[in-house]
Amino acid sequence: AVVLLIDILLAQLLGRSIANPLKRLQRATEAFVAGNRQAKAEINARDEVGQVAAAFNALTSQVAASERLLRDQANEEAFAAKRARMLADLASQIRQSLAREQILETAVSGVREILQVDRVVFYQFDSDDFQSGSVVAESVGAGWLRAEGRSVADPLTPETIERFQSGLVSYIEDIDQTDLSDCHCELLRKLEVKANIVAPVLAGNQLDGLLCAHQCSMPRHWTEEEFDLMRQLSTQLGYALSQASLLSQQQVSAERERQLADLVIRMRESLDRDKIFRTVVQEARSALKADRVGVYLFDEAWKGTFVAESVAEGWPAALGSQVADPCFANQYVEQYRQGRVKATDDIYTAGLTDCHLEQLAPFKVRANLVAPILENDQLLGLLIAHQCAAPRHWQEIDVNFLKQAALQLGFTLEQTSLFQQQQQTAWREQQLADLTIHMREALDRDQLFRTVVQEARAALKTDRVGVYLFDETWKGTFVAESVAENYPAALGSQIADPCFADKYVEQYRQGRVKATDDIYKADLTECHLSQLEPYKVRANLVTPILEDEKLLGLLIAHECSGPRQWNSLDISFLQRVAIQLGFALEQLDTRLAADTLSEERRQRQEALQLQLLNLLEDVEGAARGDLTVRADVTAGEIGTVADFFNSIVESLRQIVTQVKDSAGRVNQSLGSNEFAIRELAEDALKQAEQTTQTLNSVEAMSQMITQVADQAQQAASVAKTASATAEQGGVAMDLTVQNILSLRETVGQTAKKVKRLGESSQQISKVVSLINQIAMQTNLLAINAGIEAARAGEEGQGFAAVAEEVGELAARSSAATQEIERIVESIQRETSDVVEAIEQSTAQVVEGTRRVEDSKESLTEILEVSRQIDQLVQSISGATVSQVEISASVSLLMQQIAAVSKRTSESSAQVSDALRQTVEVAHELQASMATFKVDER
Repeated sequence: AVVLLIDILLAQLLGRSIANPLKRLQRATEAFVAGNRQAKAEINARDEVGQVAAAFNALTSQVAASERLLRDQANEEAFAAKRARMLADLASQIRQSLAREQILETAVSGVREILQVDRVVFYQFDSDDFQSGSVVAESVGAGWLRAEGRSVADPLTPETIERFQSGLVSYIEDIDQTDLSDCHCELLRKLEVKANIVAPVLAGNQLDGLLCAHQCSMPRHWTEEEFDLMRQLSTQLGYALSQASLLSQQQVSAERERQLADLVIRMRESLDRDKIFRTVVQEARSALKADRVGVYLFDEAWKGTFVAESVAEGWPAALGSQVADPCFANQYVEQYRQGRVKATDDIYTAGLTDCHLEQLAPFKVRANLVAPILENDQLLGLLIAHQCAAPRHWQEIDVNFLKQAALQLGFTLEQTSLFQQQQQTAWREQQLADLTIHMREALDRDQLFRTVVQEARAALKTDRVGVYLFDETWKGTFVAESVAENYPAALGSQIADPCFADKYVEQYRQGRVKATDDIYKADLTECHLSQLEPYKVRANLVTPILEDEKLLGLLIAHECSGPRQWNSLDISFLQRVAIQLGFALEQLDTRLAADTLSEERRQRQEALQLQLLNLLEDVEGAARGDLTVRADVTAGEIGTVADFFNSIVESLRQIVTQVKDSAGRVNQSLGSNEFAIRELAEDALKQAEQTTQTLNSVEAMSQMITQVADQAQQAASVAKTASATAEQGGVAMDLTVQNILSLRETVGQTAKKVKRLGESSQQISKVVSLINQIAMQTNLLAINAGIEAARAGEEGQGFAAVAEEVGELAARSSAATQEIERIVESIQRETSDVVEAIEQSTAQVVEGTRRVEDSKESLTEILEVSRQIDQLVQSISGATVSQVEISASVSLLMQQIAAVSKRTSESSAQVSDALRQTVEVAHELQASMATFKVDER
């Protein structure tokens, strides 16, 4: 446009013949167009050419100014773009960093480069009150003082704090031209600051620190763009610090969780409380990086003692120290039992009492963190962390860690106590079982009482255990005692308590158990104390001894060395020992009664055996032929058999007597006939004359023989009756033996069934044991589930309730199985007694069988004797029949003598032979009858 204008003007000038001035103007124009912004047109006149030259010069000046302005604007835009790129790069670098120190170093270096200042620092506040702080990061040019690491006590006013928290950027262009306080100016002058700009850094809406840019070489005018840049940088820095803080918290939280998990694992590796305490304090101090961590346990008066400690070198030890805080029981016990955790950053600015400060001063404490240790919802003690080097701001993560550590410690102690209690319970159960076995082995009451007191004292680890029995007036005497050395003996001591019969007999009969931890703190009467003091008693445990639901006496345990807190295991153990002692006394009485009954039965058996022996002797005498023996008739079965034997022997004696008499008469008659026949043979001539007389004699002899035959028949009938009776006795004996054998078999089957019942009860015992193990495992699982639920916090409350219910069900299951075990044990015990009684009955049945078999053998012998007698009588009967026939023949011969006298000699010979045979038979019969003794001669 300028060239076109110039061309137009030149055309006009040319038209007016002004070529030379126009040429000079043209050259100036060409030079300007070529880039010479200093080119000017000469103005020699005020004509049109001069006016054009003036307009040209003015136009070139404007163009040069516009170009300079555009150049400046381009430079500014380029610088702004560079700053924007640097700001973006710096923000990216800051965001890429995850460590707070690295973020701050990157920020101060980048800001100094962007703003081109002499120093940039990050000032971090020490606490939330903004009273002091320190320079934690710095970037400074060469030749200027370094400020990093310096602590600055420059309290901020509330207005300044509010302004910084709102994000406002403050600046000073010249410290000599400002109204700052002398203190503030002095701080800046020490660092050679001439001008500065300060931007607050907010991390998570909290004022974290200040980003400060210092100009040390000269005062400086800060532009709006620089304000804006500082505002953006502080915002980005705040975001980065928030992110780093969050990440750091997450890392620290994860690390703390890992440390807590390791701590829990290590705690649960041991069942020793002291080792658990040492593990907790060591791991907790390492995690918290504190100077001291200790476990502080309370006694019954809430006086505390450090029972475990981990302390850094250079600081006094607190282990074993006792601290009595008179205000603790009234003000803080319930708070800590509810879960109170107290964090004190500085004990000297926390408003603690002088008494409290005096308790902490010996241990050089400056800050502390206290968490409660709860075991079964009871405040056991405190887990305490101490910072001794300086005050310390306890972060929330520190508080949570110590709280969780104390909580897990409580859970571990509960688990340890439960496991130890289970071990002690099992140990006590074994001791009780052994003691019960030993009690049942006792042969009398004295041995039983000695066994109880000795083993009960060993199990309870106490100083004295005694058995105290009452008389009919409820006056007591120690009848058995086991006492430790150096303590007086109570054995044989008699105590008359006038109040006992009225107040306590019925209570103890109902099962009252009295545990006294300290007799001087139990509100006992002076009378009662005076009865206990001679035996140096400080604590006692009293349980009743009941026999057939009657109060027989007391089983008493004494602790003499000092007070003792009797736990539930101690109480339950002594109570069950007293119950078993009552059972053992009942069993002992039953056994003594059984022994008495057995002795009576033995005596009866001996008497029966004696009667049986006497009967056997009598039977043997009868078997030898002595029919004068008589068995003693006594009460019972043997007496019945003896009476029956006497009847048989008497009948046999009568028969033998009759046979003897008949044989004697026969011999006598035969002797007379033999003499007459000899006379007849010698003098046949006299035969006829004496025929009548002989015939009469023969007839008389026939009658006598007929009588003998009749008597022989009667004897045979009696012998048959005796034989039949003996056979019936044998059959009865066989039936008796069969019945006894059947009874023996029945008793054997009953014993087998009872034994199988015992085996079944053993199977039940095994099943109950399995159920008990399952209940124990369920209880342990419930405990672990409760621990996991407690770790989960509120989200695990429901699961914790379920775990608690499972734990209660497991406890009830364990109690039920223990009841079943006692029932099964009673069944097994009674089954054993029944089996033993059946076995004794079986032995008695066997013995009775043997005795009946012996009686059967005796009856068999009697039967054999009866058969022999029957045979003899049959022989006699046969002989008498023959005699009758002979007599008839003789009578016939005698009648025929008259007719056949010539055969007299032959007939006499025949009669003589017959008589000789008869004499031989009579002699044989007499010889047989001679073996029987029928009278006392």
